[in-house]
Amino acid sequence: MINIFDDYVKKVGGNWWIVFITGLIAVALGLSFIIWPLEAIKVLVYFIGFLIIIIGLGYIKNSFRIKKAADNYERIKKDIKSKLD
Repeated sequence: MINIFDDYVKKVGGNWWIVFITGLIAVALGLSFIIWPLEAIKVLVYFIGFLIIIIGLGYIKNSFRIKKAADNYERIKKDIKSKLD
């Protein structure tokens, strides 16, 4: 049981700097939103728009993967049925 916690602490403890940098970025963004609220809103709107585009492209890409997986499933199902008959 101790080994599980040791592995977890080693894995998480090695990435402390990612959490630290994320915190610094969050503080900087928060201060910029307080100091320049109108510009911050504009940046936020652009950021959300960019994220929506990326998410949309991801959905399009995944739709082709789903179609391919469904086609492969049907093909495998037919192969199994033909071998069992």
